[in-house]
Amino acid sequence: MKLIKALAGAALFACLLAPVALAETIVKITLIDKMGNGDLSKPLGLGMGMNADMAQAKMGIAANPKSALPGMVRFDVTNLASGLVHEVQVARINDEAQVLPYDQSRNKVDLEGLQTLGAVSEIMPNKSASLILDLAPGKYLLFCNVAGHYMAGMWTVIDVK
Repeated sequence: MKLIKALAGAALFACLLAPVALAETIVKITLIDKMGNGDLSKPLGLGMGMNADMAQAKMGIAANPKSALPGMVRFDVTNLASGLVHEVQVARINDEAQVLPYDQSRNKVDLEGLQTLGAVSEIMPNKSASLILDLAPGKYLLFCNVAGHYMAGMWTVIDVK
C-alpha cells in the first residue's frame, strides 16, 4: 500500500510540474541588415500596412516560429548586423493592414499611439538578448524603432493563438 501511495504521489507531482515545463514558448528572432550604414534619413515606405514591395527591404526581422501559445513567451533575439545597433519593440496590433503612427521628423514609429508591451534595447552587432512577456491571444508586431529601421522593412508579425 505504501508503494501505491508513493507512486500516486510521484505521478501527481509529475502532472503538476508538466505544465510549468511546457508553459514557455520560445521564439527565435533574427535581426537582418542588408544595407550596412546606408542612408536612412528618408523613410523608405516599407512599414506595416503600406502595401510596399517587401522584396526591396534593406532590413528585416525573422521570427521562428511565427506563432506562439498564449502565456509566457520568450523572445531570443540575435542581431546579425555587421555594424548597426538594433532593438526589438513588441506591440499588440489589431491587424497587419493597419498603418502605424509615424513621426517623420524623428524617422520613428510614434510609440504613444501603440500598445507596447516591452522591448530589448541596444542589441550590439553579433550579440544576443532575451525578453519574456505574458501574451494573450492576438497579433503582435515586432519592430526596430531605431531611426529609419522600421521604414526600411525591419518588422514582422506573430500570432498568439
